[in-house]
Amino acid sequence: MTIFTQKERFIFQFLILSIAIGVGVGAFRKKYSKPNFTDQINNEISEYKIKSNNIEKALIIDTQEILSKTDDIKPKISVTLLDINTAIKSELIQLPKIGPVMAGRIIKYRDENGPFKTFEDLLKIKGIGSKTLDQLKPYIQIK
Repeated sequence: MTIFTQKERFIFQFLILSIAIGVGVGAFRKKYSKPNFTDQINNEISEYKIKSNNIEKALIIDTQEILSKTDDIKPKISVTLLDINTAIKSELIQLPKIGPVMAGRIIKYRDENGPFKTFEDLLKIKGIGSKTLDQLKPYIQIK
């Protein structure tokens, strides 16, 4: 007397064969088919170069200040102010609370109404309130 019927044996053999083929294909792919990440790496390198160029454009200047009490050197970073009347979109995006949409609004307002004369002129742009203006003032200038 057998434990399995003929159909059950067939299904059992089919499952074992399927598992064996799957394990074989997986081992083959693992050994002989390695992914090629060179295009992805090259894209990441180019993005890094673009972002590092933007940092260089910010004109970050490192200065050192000697402390009289401890004779330690404390680095101090000073960033040149961004002229709001001549800044391009990529420069405006680097300001706090300014995204691509807000940068577009600033440029559009500047093109339609001429250069900004005071900081308070920025309040006429939708989305810029007094709190946002206070956060922007340390980073911008109007010439």
